[in-house]
Amino acid sequence: MRLVLSLFPGIGLLDKAFEQAGFCVVRGPDLLWGGDVRSFDPPRGIFDGIIGGPPCQKFSTAGAILGSERDDLIPEFVRVVEAVQPRWLVMENVPQALGHPAIPRDWFSFRLRDWDCGGHTARVRAFWTWPFMALVSPRASGQPSQSVMASTFKRGGGQYATDKHFLPGNLPIAEYARLQGVPEIGERLVEHKAGRAFAVHVLGNGVPLAMGRAVAEAVNRALQEEAA
Repeated sequence: MRLVLSLFPGIGLLDKAFEQAGFCVVRGPDLLWGGDVRSFDPPRGIFDGIIGGPPCQKFSTAGAILGSERDDLIPEFVRVVEAVQPRWLVMENVPQALGHPAIPRDWFSFRLRDWDCGGHTARVRAFWTWPFMALVSPRASGQPSQSVMASTFKRGGGQYATDKHFLPGNLPIAEYARLQGVPEIGERLVEHKAGRAFAVHVLGNGVPLAMGRAVAEAVNRALQEEAA
C-alpha cells in the first residue's frame, strides 16, 4: 500500500516530494485552508504512512510570524498517529523541538541540511521516523544560500539582514520559490497575485524540495528492505 496521510500540509512541499517518490498523498486539514486538525478524526487501517510538520512557531527562534499558530500541535500529530496506526511515519519540525516530551521515545530523530540533500540553502530541519531510521546525510562541501523562512518577508533588504546573515526580504517571490526547489509554485503565486507576506510565509514554512526528496527516497529504501 502507498497511501499516505499528510498532516499540516501547508502549501504541500513535503507532499510534493513524496508524490514524486511514488506515494499517493491525501492532505489532511490545515489552518491555512480553514481546517483544524484538532477536530480531525481519521479512519484506522486506511493509510500506510503519515507525514507532516506541526507548526513550529512554538519552538522557533524566529518568533511570531504572520498568521502563525503558537499552539503546540505536536501532541495532535501523535494523537492522529495513534488513531490511524500506520506502518510508518515521518514528522518534521525545527531542531528546537528535539526532545519534546510528547514524542514517543521509539521514534528516531535526526537533522538534515538542505544543502547536504542537493538543495540550495543552509536550512536545517529535524525529522522523526518510525519504525526505521530514515537518513543521516553526509556533509556537503561548498557554500549554501541563506535559508528561506516564513519570517523572511519581514527583514527587508537593509543592513539588519546583512549583519545577521539573513536572506533579504525584498527579493522577487520567484527567487524564494527557486531556493525552495519549487519555481513552478512561485510562478503560480505570482500569477494569482499573492501578496509578498503570504507567498514568503507559505514557501518558508515548507520543507525544501530536495530535503523532502531525500527523506522520501530514504523511506522508499527502508520499505524495500523491510519487504525483502
